[in-house]
Amino acid sequence: VYSNTHITIAPAVVTQVVNSTLKCGYGGDSMSALNAWIFIEVWRKLIAVGDYKKHDWVVKVDPDAVFFPDRLSKLLVKYQGAGYINNCRYGMHGPIELFSSRAIDILAEDYKLSWDGKAPKTCVTKMDFGQWGEDMFMDQCLSKILEVKPVPTDATLMCESHCDCNAWYWCNEGPDMVSYHPFKSIDSYKNCMANAMGSPSKATIRA
Repeated sequence: VYSNTHITIAPAVVTQVVNSTLKCGYGGDSMSALNAWIFIEVWRKLIAVGDYKKHDWVVKVDPDAVFFPDRLSKLLVKYQGAGYINNCRYGMHGPIELFSSRAIDILAEDYKLSWDGKAPKTCVTKMDFGQWGEDMFMDQCLSKILEVKPVPTDATLMCESHCDCNAWYWCNEGPDMVSYHPFKSIDSYKNCMANAMGSPSKATIRA
């Protein structure tokens, strides 16, 4: 867990502290959070800590996304060798982002090219990302600038209205849906989790 303050979440679980404010403006076509620079620091910290190297995949999940790790484990079997997995046909969206450790290694090399190691040099100098969120920055940085491939798309990674999953609130898209977004209160989060864990496969639903 990454934050700009030191928080003990549970015994032996504390936040990794990033050197950044977590505040940003809103803008772009969808008036989304313009948080690219915040996450440039988050990814720098993740690379510096280095724990990701112990694993095949790196999963970034927003706290308001209801996330089922067991479902993700089953899905990943299909994508061995992928650079990262896109979660929406309109481009990668931020609630859940899934990168191979190889992709983060490539990103780390671009950080090394900057004079102070605080940003991926090629990506920040070759892209005009002032009106982008962190999801678009990472998607374009990895795919267009650093040429990380292959990048398959899997719609079962995420259900949200911004990616044509209009019934996201009910959390009943079947037992393979990895995440639902957004749920801003504890009660709505719990309701979503309960619905999702009790939902049958769409293939078995009969009128």
